[in-house]
Amino acid sequence: MQAFILGAGLGTRLAPLTSILPKPLMPVFQKPLIHHTMDHFMRYGVDSFIVNTSCLPLMWERAFPEGTYRGKPVLFSHEDEPLDSGGGVKKIRPLLADPAAPLLVHNGDIWTDIPVDELLDAHRAGGHWVTLALRSVDGKKNVGFNPATGLVTDMRHALGVDAGEYQFAGMYIMEPQVFDLFPADEKFSVVPTWLELIKQGKVGGHVCDWANWRELGSPQTYLDAVLQTSSRERIHPTAVIAATADIGEDCAIGQDAHIPAGCTLDDCIVWPRTHVEPGTYRRCIITPRITVQA
Repeated sequence: MQAFILGAGLGTRLAPLTSILPKPLMPVFQKPLIHHTMDHFMRYGVDSFIVNTSCLPLMWERAFPEGTYRGKPVLFSHEDEPLDSGGGVKKIRPLLADPAAPLLVHNGDIWTDIPVDELLDAHRAGGHWVTLALRSVDGKKNVGFNPATGLVTDMRHALGVDAGEYQFAGMYIMEPQVFDLFPADEKFSVVPTWLELIKQGKVGGHVCDWANWRELGSPQTYLDAVLQTSSRERIHPTAVIAATADIGEDCAIGQDAHIPAGCTLDDCIVWPRTHVEPGTYRRCIITPRITVQA
């Protein structure tokens, strides 16, 4: 199976961090967020990736200089201007390794362990053209879903079927015939196409409430996702930390970072290769160029 990871968004809610790195390249426990996603997908047999890009293309070249990840091919679809959720998918059609196979699509700012095999099983069992991963426990609930039929009934209250008690979890599986339903436009949202398929009973859903799920859409949610997740890799072994520096137990400190004497960090993320100035920092994301209070 091939996976398409959406990485071309402007990331305005994560600004000014996205002036340095695209969202999927933000460090999370010693590796970029997108590596967590790829590692997770590879456990379920995904063996090639496509990523769309727009801003800061040089950062993508540096992150994948060989065009591979752990021996798996990574293809890039560059967009001079972000083409939105539908236009980005439409543009990658010529890059698909198997044009007849279903496509796994994942939002680049989502960190989750939603089981791909369960989503795929639900997709196949229902004979759906699109199957959405859903959540009912948190977030923005604007998706209508009928558990008895396994069908999505509404999105964003556009069809007036119900109020919606589920959240789209940022992952879906799409059959190749959906490409033929996309408009001729270059830039468009995928939602209108989904709404037409919902009317025809061709969009399914699979609820994944028990899975770990985080959206790293803002400095606050990015920081909270890291601080509230247990990990043995909070401090990289190459980080240089003065003996008298005061480091809170929830901080995450990246490769080759330097924390001097006279420095106090509480609930902070320090990016790789960052030389922190002496001082007190609380709920901050500290990078080589800027410090963002979250």
